[in-house]
Amino acid sequence: MSRESSPRPAGTTGDPAAPRPAGTTGDPATPRPAGPTVVVCGTVNIDTFVGLETFPRPGETVIGRQGLRSLGGKGANQAVACARMGVHTVLLASVGSDPLGDSALADMRGHGVDVTHVRRVAEPTGQAFIMNDRAGENIIVVTSGANEATDPRDSVGTVGTLREQGSVPVVLAQGELTPEHSVRIPGLLAEGTRLVLNLAPVTTRDAGLLAAADPLIVNEHEAADLLGADAATAGGGAAGGAADGGSAGGDADGLARGLAGLARSVVITLGAEGAVVLDPRTAPDPVHVPAPQVSDVVDTTGAGDAFCGTLAAAVAEGEGLVDAARLAVAAGSLAVRARGAAASYADGAEVRACAVGG
Repeated sequence: MSRESSPRPAGTTGDPAAPRPAGTTGDPATPRPAGPTVVVCGTVNIDTFVGLETFPRPGETVIGRQGLRSLGGKGANQAVACARMGVHTVLLASVGSDPLGDSALADMRGHGVDVTHVRRVAEPTGQAFIMNDRAGENIIVVTSGANEATDPRDSVGTVGTLREQGSVPVVLAQGELTPEHSVRIPGLLAEGTRLVLNLAPVTTRDAGLLAAADPLIVNEHEAADLLGADAATAGGGAAGGAADGGSAGGDADGLARGLAGLARSVVITLGAEGAVVLDPRTAPDPVHVPAPQVSDVVDTTGAGDAFCGTLAAAVAEGEGLVDAARLAVAAGSLAVRARGAAASYADGAEVRACAVGG
């Protein structure tokens, strides 16, 4: 019998376009593997990439030279990177009850992410529209959609339940969360659980959130932004340059020292130059972690998320912060070899083989 003559009732799994009631994904309980669990609180998007010769002017139509649609959102990307390292990874997020939500969930399941606690809501799945020109510049438009429907109170309850089931040594969060959600993140923590906070973008400067970060992960621009806003208390020679709108002298060590007054430990990412790590509990001075040399750079999208997810996984497995950063810079370097974000991430064995000093 033809599909047209045998319609399915709305809401069944055979009708991906049918609206679903708000709630979790309905996945059967995922068997919990041995070892630690990393809980990722973040966003899920579907990214649409379009390559252009030049950007259109207002009112102009241009023809794109290529197109790509893939999983995106910092929460989803970082969860995939973490799971690729072999660590049980639970994502707390929201997607729409729509085909894009179906696609995002299927992609994440395929990468080993536990999406049991991802909520399906009435709002559409978040999207990002990314245009790249020949010069490498980009224009990005994001529609938050379902991401804004995530209730931080749900996260608190879910993490409590997971903690009762076993070890949750790390909660990983990003700046893409709403400020109202971000400031509640410290409430997810308990004795023996640390917050890995990638404050990108800098959407809040809440002192309690920063003080809980262990580590705080930012790039040089984000570090300067934070120090410029709190130069009086952060200290360090970098703050003045940031406040004046400069590059803070390009002094990543100085930025790290300044941020050490705000967070428990600090990691500043430097792109192709690696990262700077400062954990005052183990060493008084910043440590530079170089990145492996990569010659075949195709697309840098999502490399920072690969870094953060890998670092969280390594910390959860007991690595010290410097050793975790070595793995993280290797993961970020490997991620630039293919287009897209999550689809370009290497597995744990390849990351460890690539790690400098590993």
